Amino acid sequence: MSNPQNQSAGIGNSAKGGGFLTSVFPATVNTADPAALTDTNVSQLSLDAAGNLRVRIGAIGSGLTFTVVPFVADAVGATARVVAPAAGTVIVTIAAGSLPAGYYAILVGLAYDAGVPAAPELNNMELRAGAVVVSALQIVPAAGQYAPTRRFARSLDGATALSVNATGNATAGVGYTAELIAVRLA
Repeated sequence: MSNPQNQSAGIGNSAKGGGFLTSVFPATVNTADPAALTDTNVSQLSLDAAGNLRVRIGAIGSGLTFTVVPFVADAVGATARVVAPAAGTVIVTIAAGSLPAGYYAILVGLAYDAGVPAAPELNNMELRAGAVVVSALQIVPAAGQYAPTRRFARSLDGATALSVNATGNATAGVGYTAELIAVRLA
């Protein structure tokens, strides 16, 4: 029988200027034994006596596999600011030694925080893994407005740094701010 204190829950956070893994998965949180649950919800979550999360997936189709991947390390992050960077200048970096080999969720926050951004600032930042450009980062040329947080998932080899770099030359006096967070998933 189901615990009468079941509550629908969402996983994620959509805080302004960031957030992490904002996908929401409806579920029932239950402290009762999942084997005895009679709810008709598709996904049922519960905790065992030791506080470990247990998941019971209802009949939603054959051949589907779901994996729950816990975080295996704390987040590593950095925030930095550069005024009027030249093309290729590093705005923020997480050193390779800070990121052991593994699979990471990577979050990138961007803003132009000072000066008068002009045409050269349109999408003028990029995410790099070592010297390789992973992705151009879209950002409008407006001071004081944070671009939506970008999310990436990537395997890292433990010997490669992550960075946000200027793509082209900046307008004089424009402040480039970037935040980079890497969370090891596996």
